[in-house]
Amino acid sequence: MTRFTITMLIGILLTGCGSMSGTSSEPLVIGYKNPETMVDPSRMGYSHVVTARNGTLVFIAGQGPTNAEGKPVGRGDLKAQANQAVDNILAALAALDAGAENILYLRINVVGYQPKMLMDIAPALKRLQTGGDMPPASVFIGVESLIVPGTLIEIETIAAI
Repeated sequence: MTRFTITMLIGILLTGCGSMSGTSSEPLVIGYKNPETMVDPSRMGYSHVVTARNGTLVFIAGQGPTNAEGKPVGRGDLKAQANQAVDNILAALAALDAGAENILYLRINVVGYQPKMLMDIAPALKRLQTGGDMPPASVFIGVESLIVPGTLIEIETIAAI
């Protein structure tokens, strides 16, 4: 993959206006809900429901362990690959003057996923939580393989700015 591909935002769905910043004078409001009638997801690092109002939705392509030079890092090392994927997500958000607090949803694709792998992935994912410790909604998907040989993890992101 090229550096451009890694940091490319594959889609932007505008809510209301055709500009990145929108025209609403209302501030972006992101809300979190974990209904009492459902299991508490906080110990697993996700929220059941995340909403956004008065913002622009941003879809960030699946980010894996490729650095800015286009070289994969951490061959065979899930922890190192998860950290690079998170670095790539944060760089893509920073390009929009945004950060982890803007993330609504993560889809985490892991080759040969097993629950014990969460121990290697969780510290990196913690960097994608807001200062208030509110994690985004998310899903883990076990996959057979990813596009770049040797890649163990890829994280898709939906954010609101």
